[in-house]
Amino acid sequence: MKSNKIIQKLKSARLTRRRVLKVIGGLVLLLALVEFYSIWLSRTKIAFVNFQPISLQAFSQANDNPMIALSDVSTNDIKKLGRYDIVFVNGMGLNITAEQREYIKKLAESGTPVYTTMATNPDNNISNLTTSELVMVQEYMMYGGKKNYRSLLSFIRHNIDGKIIFTGNALKPRSKPNDYLYYPSENKSDDEQEFLTVNDYERFMRQHGLWHDGAPKVIVTGQITDPSDLILALAKTGKYNVYPVASMTRLQDYASRIRPAAIINLAHGRLGDDMVAWLKQTNTLLFDPLTINDLTENWEADKLGMVGGFMSQSVVMPEIDGAIRTSALFAQRKDKNGLLQPYAIPGRLRTFMQTLDHYMDLRSKPNSQKRVALVYFKGPGQSSLVASGMDVVPSLYNVLLNLKAQGYNLNGLPATEQEFARQIKQRGMLFNSFAAGDAEKFMKTGHPQLVTRKQYDAWATQTLRKDKIAEVDKAFGAFPGDDNLLKTADGRLAFACIRYGNVALLPQPMAGEGKDEFKIVHGTDKCPPHSYIAPYLWIQHGFKADALIHFGTHGSLEFTPRKQVALSDEDWPDRLVGALPHFYIYTIDNVGEGMIAKRRSYADIISYLTPPFHESGLRDTYKQLSDKIRQFDAAKGDRRQLRKDIKQLAVKLDLCKDLRLDTNPVEPLTDDEVAQIENYAEEITNEKVTGTPYTMGVPYADEDIRTSVFAMTTDPIAYCRYNLDRMRGRVGKLGKAAFNDRYLAQAKQTVASLYGNASGVSDQMICNVAGITEAELRKSREVIAWKNAPKGMLAMMMAMSKKQKNGKKAGKGGMADMMSKMANASNDVPEAKNNPMAKFMRYQMRKMLAKGDPSQMIEVARKMGASEAALKKMSAAMTKKKQGGMGMMGGDKPKYDRKEVEMAEAISQVETALKNVGAYRRALHDSPQAELASIRNALNGGYTAPSPGGDPIVNPNTLPTGRNLFAINAEETPTEDAWEKGVELAKATIADYRKAHKGQYPRKVSYTLWSGEFIQTGGATIAQVLYMLGVEPVRDRYGRVNDLKLIPSRELGRPRVDVVVQTSGQLRDLAASRLFLINRAVRMAAAASDDKYDNMVKDGVDESERYLIDKGVPPAEAREISKYRVFGGAQGGYGTGIQSMVEKGDAWDNDRQIADQYIKNMGAFYGDQEHWEAYADDAFSAALTRTDVVMQPRQNNTWGALSLDHVYEFMGGMNLAVRRVTGKDPEAYFADYRNRNDYRVQDSKEAIAVEARTKLFNEKYVKESLKGGSTSTDALAEMVRNTYGWNVMKPKAISRDMWNEIYDVYVRDKYRLGVHEKMGATNPAAMQEITATMMETARKGYWKASPEQLREIAKVHTEFTKKYGASGSSFEGGNRKLQDFIASKADAADAQAYRQDMKAQRQTIADKNAKGMVMKKQTVQDGERMEKQGFNGLYVVVIVLVAFVALAIIVRNKRKKL
Repeated sequence: MKSNKIIQKLKSARLTRRRVLKVIGGLVLLLALVEFYSIWLSRTKIAFVNFQPISLQAFSQANDNPMIALSDVSTNDIKKLGRYDIVFVNGMGLNITAEQREYIKKLAESGTPVYTTMATNPDNNISNLTTSELVMVQEYMMYGGKKNYRSLLSFIRHNIDGKIIFTGNALKPRSKPNDYLYYPSENKSDDEQEFLTVNDYERFMRQHGLWHDGAPKVIVTGQITDPSDLILALAKTGKYNVYPVASMTRLQDYASRIRPAAIINLAHGRLGDDMVAWLKQTNTLLFDPLTINDLTENWEADKLGMVGGFMSQSVVMPEIDGAIRTSALFAQRKDKNGLLQPYAIPGRLRTFMQTLDHYMDLRSKPNSQKRVALVYFKGPGQSSLVASGMDVVPSLYNVLLNLKAQGYNLNGLPATEQEFARQIKQRGMLFNSFAAGDAEKFMKTGHPQLVTRKQYDAWATQTLRKDKIAEVDKAFGAFPGDDNLLKTADGRLAFACIRYGNVALLPQPMAGEGKDEFKIVHGTDKCPPHSYIAPYLWIQHGFKADALIHFGTHGSLEFTPRKQVALSDEDWPDRLVGALPHFYIYTIDNVGEGMIAKRRSYADIISYLTPPFHESGLRDTYKQLSDKIRQFDAAKGDRRQLRKDIKQLAVKLDLCKDLRLDTNPVEPLTDDEVAQIENYAEEITNEKVTGTPYTMGVPYADEDIRTSVFAMTTDPIAYCRYNLDRMRGRVGKLGKAAFNDRYLAQAKQTVASLYGNASGVSDQMICNVAGITEAELRKSREVIAWKNAPKGMLAMMMAMSKKQKNGKKAGKGGMADMMSKMANASNDVPEAKNNPMAKFMRYQMRKMLAKGDPSQMIEVARKMGASEAALKKMSAAMTKKKQGGMGMMGGDKPKYDRKEVEMAEAISQVETALKNVGAYRRALHDSPQAELASIRNALNGGYTAPSPGGDPIVNPNTLPTGRNLFAINAEETPTEDAWEKGVELAKATIADYRKAHKGQYPRKVSYTLWSGEFIQTGGATIAQVLYMLGVEPVRDRYGRVNDLKLIPSRELGRPRVDVVVQTSGQLRDLAASRLFLINRAVRMAAAASDDKYDNMVKDGVDESERYLIDKGVPPAEAREISKYRVFGGAQGGYGTGIQSMVEKGDAWDNDRQIADQYIKNMGAFYGDQEHWEAYADDAFSAALTRTDVVMQPRQNNTWGALSLDHVYEFMGGMNLAVRRVTGKDPEAYFADYRNRNDYRVQDSKEAIAVEARTKLFNEKYVKESLKGGSTSTDALAEMVRNTYGWNVMKPKAISRDMWNEIYDVYVRDKYRLGVHEKMGATNPAAMQEITATMMETARKGYWKASPEQLREIAKVHTEFTKKYGASGSSFEGGNRKLQDFIASKADAADAQAYRQDMKAQRQTIADKNAKGMVMKKQTVQDGERMEKQGFNGLYVVVIVLVAFVALAIIVRNKRKKL
């Protein structure tokens, strides 16, 4: 029994064991089958990293094999690459972290096939394909086309992935010409038809009904997208002869044969200087429609639009070629394979084609039939027309006269400038929200343009999306708007407009409803009101303009919401410009904001001159002091008495107060203090100040040309000679007086000798002036040529093009040479060896190829049976590969060290200045006519040549004017030069702070980033930021900065200093990638572990975190936000939004309110793309903790701390915010970039005082300003207003003496210049602004004015108001407290009249209500008829009253009878 049970159990156990073994065997077999399937049969999964959609789409359309799966893997998903069978990486512009790069390397070392093409960064050149695989893959990809891509996919599956079924047929690579014309396939499934000659293509056009006699010819070119939609759409219109050209090197040759009216370049980089010269010579338009590398819906939701390297190649580089209309046209959608597919967005395509039609119409339509809308900018009320550095009214009149002379219909244009100015003043008005009474008068006498609800709705429906219309209605009420002052009782909207025949002049409407004047100028975070939209819709649809011109720097259209570049239909500038050709008359010295106008409103910029430059004219004032300082410099032995003498003179001139030096005349100065006074006095006497505003069409006076040429040339010669002598040890550091005597005076003599000399400059003269040999001059030219030579793809294209023109093949190593060799090689597709051993050996080979061990790879190849010849080729190939992925793009060039480059640059600047004395003189004289010619040419549909921008003293290459401004490539910043100079400025900032604070280091420095400085210096302020943190840029072989590295603590030699950065909206739009770079730098510095010195960045992050936690922020969130250091305008704003608050003194009681508003308005984070524009309460305040220094850039000679309001707004605002958070006033310095050979740090109080002395209080400057008319006197008023702004933001920077001096110069007229009379004759509003500002400063307690001073100011102000009417300015008009204060200080009679004038400004006749104004239904455009109807209305009122009284009497009598 027991034995049977045991036997039974044994049998059962054996049975169970068999079952287990069967199961295990089955599983093993299943796993084997799975593995077999995976290795030999499964789908081939190919990952593409960083490939352009056009390339992916070519693969997608070519892929007809269901066993091949293609995937687009973003750089954010690098760690998902392990799921794929093969990885293709486009190395061109690949921007990955070190961690991501290491992952790809490990993947390649593990045996996964990885191929990287076109690696611009050698570190990214990761490939492990075998030599035979590499050759075939390169051939297929180089030739392109659907057939080659289909064969490549088959080759990948069969030969690389080793699959044995469904492999397709890999045909031999099909060669393709480098340069050809083509016509796309209608269904996009086949390759396009190709033509090698223009004649062949035109024959095809005629045969297929594509040729249209007399139609404009248009070239479509570019490799960034598939332009088929555009080409086919243009061809189907029947209006154009369309020439699609695929060529990297022969575009100019093709264009010369075709002679197109326009070239549409779907750009990714430059065409080059030769092409620019051709475009200029032939006057051919160059369009640059953009391709969005994202799904349409993602792009429309994106607040940036485009950023980084793609923006640089698609927008910035084409602008250097003179391309216009950088508007989005192509975007991506998902195809059947889930890959991005380029296509022309239908609505955008329609708009672009309408735009092209408009430009072509300009080329063909007679001038007499062209309609031009011209928009100028002015403030509300009696404010003058405004344009930076320009006298607007005479400039505008000159332009109109010029157009009239060219046959434009300007019927009714006044015969005199004076009458024109009167009409502008009467009919071209804008009004503040408080000026309802003035607005009512304008409706009667100003002949406004009226728009009905029906018209507006029709135009809006054509132009705007429904959600945009609803947004406006929600914000401002239904048309014509709840708060709009200019409307009629029957619901029509009115706006100022002056018609002269076919030309309409309009003041740019306010982009808000009057609550924030600064936002009105620089954009607001919400949609514009009906009163802003209607004029632009009228221009497009009612007036039916052929072109739109914005006149002068600058208006507000380009600052309306929302996207920063590559705008969509959701963005207001895009919709309000529409398809109209848009030209913007813009000053050369404001290229930063010019780029915003260009990119956000599609403007073709036409630059105009700045005012001329002069020295301050104060040398005689400081001569005695300068002489005494020279005695001090020359004296030996005891110089104590000289120190006392110098101090007494300095105290007498009030210089010691400006420099914060002791004013006790008994205590002598130290040597350092003498040097400080010397430099300050010399700066004042040599300061370059602007003359009277420039008038378009009128050349500078001869003396203005002379002084401007001297300003442009003497400093470069003097400083470069000084620098050359210092490099050679010939001279040490000199004070300003010694430098001026030894170098500047000699430079002036040299320029004077050349000024009237037409014989030119010899090499010998250059050598004599620079103190160099002819050999050194030759070498400097070689170095400069090497430094300025094109690099990268452009260099390759230019070299290939030049050699082809000479009838030669491209040089060794060139791309054409590579393709030629491939074609000659005629490689057949190698037979795939997919047996297990072969696959294993390939696997091992790839692992070794990835590790880069040549000996092991050659040994494996030898074991596989390779011949010795093959092994040698393999060794050579691997050696070449290690040299980098883009080595084929050009041979090695000679390298020069930094010292050689600096020497060459100094010599080159001397040479350039000497050779261009005559050229600058001619350019300044000829520029006014060149500007008018450019306007005429633009309105004829012509090409505007490109030009750099900036202050002409700093960058004389801005001349001649009348050209289309461009900027710099942000990806190359900070440039090497900017880095070196930024490092020196950062060191100087630390040194100045330590000197003032007993050797302590600043814990945190605040920096302001402005676009103008960024463009002019190449990112010197960003360089300062990085160096403060102890981080330096890492450049790729083309000079682009996409990476950073920590400077070791010992090498840095000091603590890492924390930073906080505020960016203007303009810089944010131009260089978002640089903000990302700063954010990375902060995080790197905070995490630095080296401890040789303190890490104040880490300490600052910890302090910010504590601050946030104390404010109630959760710890995890506080930790993340504590690293935020890059801030800017909330909701995409361009400014701080507090300027009008500061200048409306009754809106605040103490400066803490302004500081809180500033922190709120500037508290958006812009440090990375993921959190772009994120706003967190207290984040900005937390970042401001521990701030000891506020830095502000100054790069321009046309403005300073007092003459530009944005300086007090940004720098002063940051100062006030820091004081609010920390409780202490920070040091405030300027980074002065105005002299490119002498960057320096300057104390803010000193900078303010210099400008006050050289402009505001300078008799000669004031005298010239009074001659200059309304624009000049506006500038004086603005300086006074900005002095008040500084007083609010940083009271220590403005002394009581400054206000006393303003009083003496402008109220008492101490120089007897006739200030009151001349301002009354040309610009009474300016005098009213000056006196109102003085009164408000006193009312707010910033200036302790005497009762006598207040009485006199009030008298002048009330008399001006009585005589000329209320100015309507924002400063005074809405400030009832200021009005009451003025009245309280005036005589009783003057006070009463003043109150009545201010009341009349506010109240309407109809209801005495300042809330709003509604005209009677009878109001029409004709002023005389309106006046008559006004009287008729009065009669009606009287009759009604009489009838009412009569009725009352009758009723009363009846009651009595009852």
